[in-house]
Amino acid sequence: MKLSGCNLVGHIPESIRNLSQITQLDLTDNHLEGEIPDAFSNFRKLTSLSLENNAFIGPSPASLFNLTKLEYLSLRNNLLSGPLPPFTAIRLQNLERLYLSQNSLNGSIPSWMNSLPTLSQLSLGRNRFSGPLPEFKTNSLHLLDLSENQLNGSIPQSLRDLVNLNVLTLGHNNLSGEVGAQTFSSMKYLEYLDLSYSGLSWSSNKDDINTTLPRLSYLGLGSCRVKDFPGFVLNSKFFWALDLPENEIHGEFPKWFGGVSKLQSLNLSHNYLTSLDHLPWETMVVLDLQSNSLTGPLPSSLCRLSKLHLINLSYNNLSAEIPNCLFSFVQLTVLDLRANNFYGPLPNKFPENSVLIHISLSKNQLEGPIPTSLVNCTLLQLLDLGNNKFRDTFPTWLEMLDALEILILKSNRFYGPIVAFQTKSPFPNLRIFDLSGNSFTGSLPTVVLKGFKAMMNMDGHKSELGYYVQFILAFSVYTAADAALYADSMTLVIKNQETKFNKILKVFTAIDLSRNKFEGEIPKFIGNLNSLLLLNLSHNHLTGHIPVEMRNMSTLEALDLSYNQLTGKIPEELASLTFLAVLNLSHNHLVGPIPRSNQFNTFPNDSYFGNPDLCGFPLSNECGGNKSALSVEQEEEEPSFLSEMTWQSVLIGFGCGLTFGFAIPYLIYRFQRPRWFIDFFETISHEMIYIANRGGRRRGNNRRRRQ
Repeated sequence: MKLSGCNLVGHIPESIRNLSQITQLDLTDNHLEGEIPDAFSNFRKLTSLSLENNAFIGPSPASLFNLTKLEYLSLRNNLLSGPLPPFTAIRLQNLERLYLSQNSLNGSIPSWMNSLPTLSQLSLGRNRFSGPLPEFKTNSLHLLDLSENQLNGSIPQSLRDLVNLNVLTLGHNNLSGEVGAQTFSSMKYLEYLDLSYSGLSWSSNKDDINTTLPRLSYLGLGSCRVKDFPGFVLNSKFFWALDLPENEIHGEFPKWFGGVSKLQSLNLSHNYLTSLDHLPWETMVVLDLQSNSLTGPLPSSLCRLSKLHLINLSYNNLSAEIPNCLFSFVQLTVLDLRANNFYGPLPNKFPENSVLIHISLSKNQLEGPIPTSLVNCTLLQLLDLGNNKFRDTFPTWLEMLDALEILILKSNRFYGPIVAFQTKSPFPNLRIFDLSGNSFTGSLPTVVLKGFKAMMNMDGHKSELGYYVQFILAFSVYTAADAALYADSMTLVIKNQETKFNKILKVFTAIDLSRNKFEGEIPKFIGNLNSLLLLNLSHNHLTGHIPVEMRNMSTLEALDLSYNQLTGKIPEELASLTFLAVLNLSHNHLVGPIPRSNQFNTFPNDSYFGNPDLCGFPLSNECGGNKSALSVEQEEEEPSFLSEMTWQSVLIGFGCGLTFGFAIPYLIYRFQRPRWFIDFFETISHEMIYIANRGGRRRGNNRRRRQ
């Protein structure tokens, strides 16, 4: 009985025990909830049971582990908790595949699980299991996933006896001890090995190059204290993905590295590499070398790349002009060259069929105007050109990029008024808009602000922690829907000090127009941006009153209007902004009492400095009485708190809808690798067995929920 993806809701009824003659039951991808009833003890003929991708809670009933003919059991991606049944499961002698990942199961891994004679796939990842790794009493396993738990201790000797393993992932645990190529040398069928962030240390020696893992295709050793390149990967003709971030590799790539002829995905970020020599450029699809010590210009061999989808060389010391060819690759989706020493103009070379989603070139010495061929990047979602020397008027033609969500032009040499838009609502999807630190003039760009539909009436603030961590992989043809975030961090500058935040909420919205020459009044309709979190209009020449309509900006958390020429009273209605955590109204011409509320009572004196006619708490000027001078008046043009809270750069990137074979390694590294591969492996395996048993072809909407 296959009822996957049928939008079933509620609890499993107790009457299900009457289906005692069925051999297969698949309730995957529904909305079932509550505890799994202990009603399966009568299912004497059941060989396959899948309850994955629902919302079941509580412990796993013992009856599920007592079915004599059960071959396949999947409870993954639910809310199950508690330990597994401790008994010796003598009745599970036919079990071949057991998937319990993505729950909250805890306790130690029971010993019976490691002695099932026919078990070939065991997936316990993303739970809360603790204690040491178990001793394995059978070598039938092909897939073993114990990642993202709280396991500790060293690798047991019996692990080396799992000679039939195809996939082994122990990442994100609290293990200890050293391992090396020799530890896994008996696993001649091993294809995926992931020890990243496991606590283990990788020990290299000269003999490793003689170790042979002939089928190895993926190796993940993130944060394993790796000091040398693992030479044994040269012995596998299938090897195409190497992930060694956050390690201790110094100097250059070894000469033999160019001989890894099928290498397509390489992540050596956060190491100490100094040169790009000996890279097999022609095969590269995904290349991440951010945060190293690379110097010099980009090599001309880079222009031979024909399959490149993602390149991240940010936070290095690379220099010279950026090669023109890098902007003309038709398959490139992510281009990240932040924080280097590149200089010169950008070539006007973006092709008409560009699939670029993420362009980040901030913190360089780039100059000239922005190339108009950027309009060809119709899928572009992030454009960060901040902290350069671009000189131009505002590129109004960017309004043609409807998908744009983040636009950062801060700290350049842009000038003039922001006018002449062709559409009534430009940038409808924009969530982050940063023009700070330029020389823009005229009134605030009202046409632009009115077009920010994504900052109006956005649901989920304060209730949904939905990070931009959703991934959609393209198995064949790339489309805009295949866009995926490949990094999710940002940097704010507060009091001249950079503060990095490693996660950015999907609902984060910000407008920073500070340190320009805008004049005139703050438009009343700015109150319509009721999903805005950060608004910085400081260090301009704005006049008039603070709009009462700002009371509608109910999600606002930071507001900086300092160093302007605003007049009138602080609207009492602003006291209703209960999420407001940072306020700076200093150095204006405001008058009258400061509003009193639980929120306003938390703001310090320096939120109001430079407004001698303000009175009330927390100032020493009492309203209605004799006014005394402020004890310390900070009249110098020194930024105070939020007035220097500007976007340094929002370092999120929209990764690629790569073809299946090309996409896995990089996304596996970035987001709990090889979790995606494991889940895919499990699902495909299940479907193949199901098809074989039913003798029919899989139909319908058997969707698999990706994390």
